[in-house]
Amino acid sequence: MSNKEQAFDDSQDSLTAIDYINKQEELEREARTLMPFDPNECTYELGELRQQVYACLTCSKLNDNQPIGVCYSCSIQCHSKHELVELFTKRSFLCDCGTTRMAKTPNGACNLRRADRNSVGSSSGLGSRSSSHVELPAEDIPSNSNVYNQNFHGNFCGCKQPYDPANETGNMLQCYFGYVCGEDWFHDRCIMGLQPDAQSKKQLYAVVQGTENEASHAEEISSGDDESDEEDYSGTTDKLKYFPRLKLFDEFICWQCVSKFHDIFVQLDQKIPGVIMEKLPRYTGVGSDEEWKKLKEKEDEPKVKRTKIEGEHNITDVGQYSIFLCKHFRRKLTENIPKLDHESRLYQFFQNHSYLYEEDPVYKPPEDPSEDTWSTTSSNPDMSALDVIQNLPRDQAIEGIQAYNTIKAKLRDFFKPFAEQGKIVTEDEVKSFFGEMTAKDKSN
Repeated sequence: MSNKEQAFDDSQDSLTAIDYINKQEELEREARTLMPFDPNECTYELGELRQQVYACLTCSKLNDNQPIGVCYSCSIQCHSKHELVELFTKRSFLCDCGTTRMAKTPNGACNLRRADRNSVGSSSGLGSRSSSHVELPAEDIPSNSNVYNQNFHGNFCGCKQPYDPANETGNMLQCYFGYVCGEDWFHDRCIMGLQPDAQSKKQLYAVVQGTENEASHAEEISSGDDESDEEDYSGTTDKLKYFPRLKLFDEFICWQCVSKFHDIFVQLDQKIPGVIMEKLPRYTGVGSDEEWKKLKEKEDEPKVKRTKIEGEHNITDVGQYSIFLCKHFRRKLTENIPKLDHESRLYQFFQNHSYLYEEDPVYKPPEDPSEDTWSTTSSNPDMSALDVIQNLPRDQAIEGIQAYNTIKAKLRDFFKPFAEQGKIVTEDEVKSFFGEMTAKDKSN
């Protein structure tokens, strides 16, 4: 083998320190996109917010199965070793961490609000409960306005099943209104009322490619809207047949909430047309999507049976159905609600539920300004940080980040002389460095 060939072969097992550091910074940026926020402030003292909520099943079991939800920061600082279920956003929610709902949780005081601030943890912001500190009970006052549903026990949808991302097929949608269901999440097939067995579930979904007849919906609802809002039909997507395309509507309201306010939504469709894109009937026990289609066609036929509401409107008795709200529905509601009769039930409804059309922002914790807060590494520098973190349980991912933060300074010190001189770092030198680190850990 020539010297040139040998040098090329050696380069396959080597990299410059600058390359390694640049690659590491790229991995850290990817990790920060997964958990970008500063986890050092509990939202309890900020009051009721629409915010990310995590159900703590561990604390729930310790407290007589009482549902318990915690904020983003507490899910990391106080419950990282607990069994958590991510619920995404809930409205008007006050963090339960450290409140009397957790009275039976040992050392249940919130790490971020307790008097001893040193228990928060390292400068990286990723702390954990320390047995060296005095244990404090959970004694803060919980909110009386928090709304709890089956999600806080890990179950979702009308089928009341736990969410299993490994085996799940299709899409799940969160009810935008949430008055009855508690902002639950629903399978698209359950919204239609299809109840397949395990073998036929996948048969309900078809890969849709290219333009379909459903594109007519896009033309109908995008009139006057930006082109960017129209559905992109150029790709492929896993889709439940006869279910509205996800990009064709803004929000979904489940059949449970619609049934509670059936007359209100009928009046909405009459008084402010163009807000409701589609009413999707729900037929429980239908054996196939084709049977559902036949029943849908029958449902669309003129009805004989009518019901009088407020002595003013004839409303068709259509049974259970869900509603899909059009693009820019908020703008249409904002423009038209002031024009309604202020004594009408429809106007009063929107005054009582103004979040349905007014700004309803989701609280986001401050972004973490620290370079060192989120870091991850692998012996294989080509492995994506997201590949590492997303495949780990949340507690293990956090522990992995904590472990790396403890050696990051030493790793940079090791690479500094190589970077300053532009020298090559060989695989053997890197292995030697980590070998010495391991030996020191075992000796301590």
